[in-house]
Amino acid sequence: MLMLKFMLCATILTLSLAAAVQAAESPQITQGFGCNFLEGKGSADLDKWAAHFDKERAKIDSPELQNMRSVVWMPFRGNVAVDFVWFDGNLTFNEWGKMSDAWDRSKVGPALDASFDEVATCASSGLSSNERLSQSEKQFADDGEVMIESYRCELHPGKTIADSDAALEAWKPVFEKAVKATNTASFVGRRIPMISGSGYDLSYFLVWDDATAYAAGNSAFTADPDSAESGQLFNAAHKCTSALFKGRVVARPAS
Repeated sequence: MLMLKFMLCATILTLSLAAAVQAAESPQITQGFGCNFLEGKGSADLDKWAAHFDKERAKIDSPELQNMRSVVWMPFRGNVAVDFVWFDGNLTFNEWGKMSDAWDRSKVGPALDASFDEVATCASSGLSSNERLSQSEKQFADDGEVMIESYRCELHPGKTIADSDAALEAWKPVFEKAVKATNTASFVGRRIPMISGSGYDLSYFLVWDDATAYAAGNSAFTADPDSAESGQLFNAAHKCTSALFKGRVVARPAS
């Protein structure tokens, strides 16, 4: 969870949030940490720490923390500079603030930070708005793992989030038709950084059950002639780098 490290970065929180979240008093947010294992450490050590974290957080007096969901992404394909990414979500901005203070004021939170430091180090962290763009009617298989497409994008000069919105408007009906035709489960979101210096302007992530669903859904989408318009609009709005991850939930909301 690494709250202590994150709070050091949070001191540069910008006073003006991204345009997409300005209208909401307390938007849904996600905090993320890009991490590398210490020498001799690996996924088994992370899983052990995550189980310890999930048990110990119950000792912190914070309903927001108990209802937080934590997810780990492990690189699968692509040029990724970290060994894993840890995300905390299922929180509004206001809930995140209360949770952060409760973590830092407790004895358990700093102790968890210290024990995590024996497993990995996280050179980057961030706080982003979290927006749901599409969700399939079909539910994900309850097998503990999903496939994730991740896109981190920089807007071209003169372009804004409104240009992303225009591309999404053209993309959504074609994508949802492809998902329905292939009977796949999917979830699509957009995140906009709320801390300066993140190195990108926005990101998209598409969640699939597995590689088979990822390939089927994307094949059906690209085979549809109507998909070309959204592709052109996305390319006109920004330049993106992509990667594939395998993700799993490591801490579920207590409720």
